[in-house]
Amino acid sequence: MARHRGQAERAHANVDLYLSLTTAFAVRGLRAFAETMTAAWTDETRAVEGRPDAQEEAVALYTMHAAKGLEWPIVVPINTMTGIKAPDSAITDRDSDTFYCPVFGVKPAGYEAVLDAEKAELDRERIRLWYVAATRARELLVLPRLDAAQSKSAWISLVDLSLTELPALDLSHLPEGMGPTAAQAVNVQTRDSFAAEAAAILNKRRRLVWLAPSRDESHAGPVLTPEAAEIWAAGDDGQPDDEGLALSVQGGRERGLILHKLLEEVLTGETDAGEAALTNRAKALILEIGKPVLDDSAKGLSPRELAGCVVRTLNLPAIAELRPSLVPELTVYATVEVDGVEQAIVGIADATSFDSHGKPSVVIDWKSDVQPTAATIEHYRAQVRAYLDMTGIERGLVVLLTSGQVITVNLSLTAVDG
Repeated sequence: MARHRGQAERAHANVDLYLSLTTAFAVRGLRAFAETMTAAWTDETRAVEGRPDAQEEAVALYTMHAAKGLEWPIVVPINTMTGIKAPDSAITDRDSDTFYCPVFGVKPAGYEAVLDAEKAELDRERIRLWYVAATRARELLVLPRLDAAQSKSAWISLVDLSLTELPALDLSHLPEGMGPTAAQAVNVQTRDSFAAEAAAILNKRRRLVWLAPSRDESHAGPVLTPEAAEIWAAGDDGQPDDEGLALSVQGGRERGLILHKLLEEVLTGETDAGEAALTNRAKALILEIGKPVLDDSAKGLSPRELAGCVVRTLNLPAIAELRPSLVPELTVYATVEVDGVEQAIVGIADATSFDSHGKPSVVIDWKSDVQPTAATIEHYRAQVRAYLDMTGIERGLVVLLTSGQVITVNLSLTAVDG
């Protein structure tokens, strides 16, 4: 329809014909059909085109150009009183390929003769089109005989069809009428009834809103609340110093993406958990995102620092205990109805631990911030709590990869249906 606009009947018929060829391959299958069609195309096998008028009493509208090569039982040329289009002022001599164009109203030498020749050639082409139109009918050609005077520039004036000498179309054998017209229903709808029907339709409409905790969205509102919580304290013994890390590690989105990717590949078994393998993989990931590989982590992405961060995280007691059952990148869904609107909540947990019965028990969210604020950490808490509410899991962990701090999050009192 987009290609042929109002003349798509022929293309539709060819599509129907092509699809009808598949019936013979119901048992042999799609591969056999594809191979047969490929062989026919390669061998340039000729095939009969589809017939848009194959359906009984079908009516097709075609231009004279598009009707070439087609036939119908009955053909009725229409719009023949339309004036023909005059040739453009810029023309080309068909014999010498010389271009003629008036410039500021001044016509070049020989322009009139070339213009007359072009008009004569266009008239001959239109007469040939009339021949095409008049020979498309297998049984009956119906030429409209209009009472209006014919213009010399109209299509009907290009050829002498002797309309006055042709007999009128005999329709006496057809029934005079098409039968009694069915009584039309009276529209009794009032403004009030229309408003009531519109309100009924509106009430039956089902609305769905998608929310993502990672974008500070939840069924209860933004997950980032203004409440402050005392959660950022000095690290435990053996963990890197917070202020020292802020000075020696440059954070950023790219660093977070690579850390998440490395942890995912370790948990899936794609990458070895050894520091050497992680360093090589981190270097490859840095090059893939088009960033320079540096030795100084304070100036950019350092493969050694990224690998060391992953190794420290996996060796944390809370993570090492859960590592055998951790599954990375687990998508969770939940729905809840709020004020008559269904809200679908979707999120991806960085890692999820399953118990011996195959039930999820812990949700883990990796965070790569170098020195997060208290409000940011509270946001992370709320995000993990939203995952817990969606899944019914009772415990979650926010793991700050850079500092090695592990923050425990518990299930809230209310949860949605997961």
